[in-house]
Amino acid sequence: MDARILVTMEHPKEMKEICDSLEHFGHKILKADTFHESMEVLRCSDVDMIISDVHLQNGGSVFDFLRWVKGDPHLQEIPFVCFSAEPPEVGKYLKDGVRTAARALGAAKYITMEKFEPTEFRHEIEWLLPIAKAGTYYADEDSKSNGDSDSGKKKASRSKPV
Repeated sequence: MDARILVTMEHPKEMKEICDSLEHFGHKILKADTFHESMEVLRCSDVDMIISDVHLQNGGSVFDFLRWVKGDPHLQEIPFVCFSAEPPEVGKYLKDGVRTAARALGAAKYITMEKFEPTEFRHEIEWLLPIAKAGTYYADEDSKSNGDSDSGKKKASRSKPV
């Protein structure tokens, strides 16, 4: 069974790149353009991961959304990934502060990419998903491994958020 992932992105280009990448590996994607839409999706649907743009300009900040998710007992265990594609110039200088704040509020990961790279993105997030829902990533790693390689370490580290 593959993962159900909520993707919240304001810009269609980034939304398409991320969704196409995740769908390619068999995940079911739920899309939202605003935090309010995401909140409605989360009220009605079970998801295995949330990926949210850190630079959304509509309906609050990513920190408000992250606080809301982590404050809900039914949602707080869902891995929350903050994503920044082609960050604005000022965003590059604020990256460390945003990353620190996101992690302090419970984000499992903060990813910044000036140019979206599907393979790198996949490697950054797949380990956060339950093994049974991780798609083909672990199957690929297991078939390449020769016993106790990195794939065992990745699986072991998945039980704790980074």
